[in-house]
Amino acid sequence: MMNVGICIAGGVEELERVDIDLLYKTGIRSLFVGCYENEMRWHAEEVAAFVRSAAGAGFEVCIVPWGYGKVVDPDPAIDSLYVDTHREQLQIDSRGRRCYKACPNNPGFLEWFASQMRTTAWMLEAHGFLWDEPSFYYSRGTWACRCEYCQRLFYAAENYQMPRDLNEQVHTFRRFSIVMFVLAAAAAVQAVDARLYSLVMPSPTLDTTQDNTGTADWSQLIECSAVDGLALYVPWQERGAEPAQAIKELYNLASRGQKTTIKPCHIWIAASPRPQDRVVENLLSAHEAGVPRVVLTDHTTIFRAPGADRFIPRLQDTIARTSE
Repeated sequence: MMNVGICIAGGVEELERVDIDLLYKTGIRSLFVGCYENEMRWHAEEVAAFVRSAAGAGFEVCIVPWGYGKVVDPDPAIDSLYVDTHREQLQIDSRGRRCYKACPNNPGFLEWFASQMRTTAWMLEAHGFLWDEPSFYYSRGTWACRCEYCQRLFYAAENYQMPRDLNEQVHTFRRFSIVMFVLAAAAAVQAVDARLYSLVMPSPTLDTTQDNTGTADWSQLIECSAVDGLALYVPWQERGAEPAQAIKELYNLASRGQKTTIKPCHIWIAASPRPQDRVVENLLSAHEAGVPRVVLTDHTTIFRAPGADRFIPRLQDTIARTSE
């Protein structure tokens, strides 16, 4: 039996358009609700009302914080007031320049982020949180972070100054820093409710050796005591891969990475009524591969797209088949 969920991006404006009854009728059973740093300053109560309504209707609700210092945010278009007003806490790249991204090792940012997540957990009363691509900056060979805190921590770990090249010791340090950040994030929300689970979505890739954001080693993330499961986006279109094979490979890769644990893996699939997205085929492929949980992304591209009226009944039938 496969659980199918959906991601709801777009903020409060999109939440107002969500037909909860239609989602449930379609077979959707879990909602991943995006919460934006800047929007939550003014519209937290509207988001909380939606979460309460969804939970009361029988949905499992997972919160996805976006924009908070841009550490857990894959979309560069999403603004962060914290980044705009705390330039001294931004990551410093290998050329000595500030990046538009807070440093996960900066104690000032960590204190603020933990406080924000505790408040969010208290207000929204969801079932869990998803930390979406926690990462360091990397672009065209330029990497971060070389701020004073990262350099001190690196020296304490390796007993020599942080080099300017991205060597294996720096890779190890960045991966360890991301794990520690996830630990702090999970501890913050569980201080409010110990039942809240934490999922992590690494940067999407079909070849983890090519990832330079700090989440290349999935085994370190999944073995972390603060992580209750992985969320893996399948970039089959971006990589020109066969989707059925990509889904199977990613799911098997996550399973093999677990040495001492058995934690669930959520496979994320881009979805829309367009035939080229092959949503029905991909759901059936995931079911055949034994994937326990699939998340479709996102609500806008499925339920408000041209052709949605014809597509939704097909989606409902497919979900029913995979739930048997």
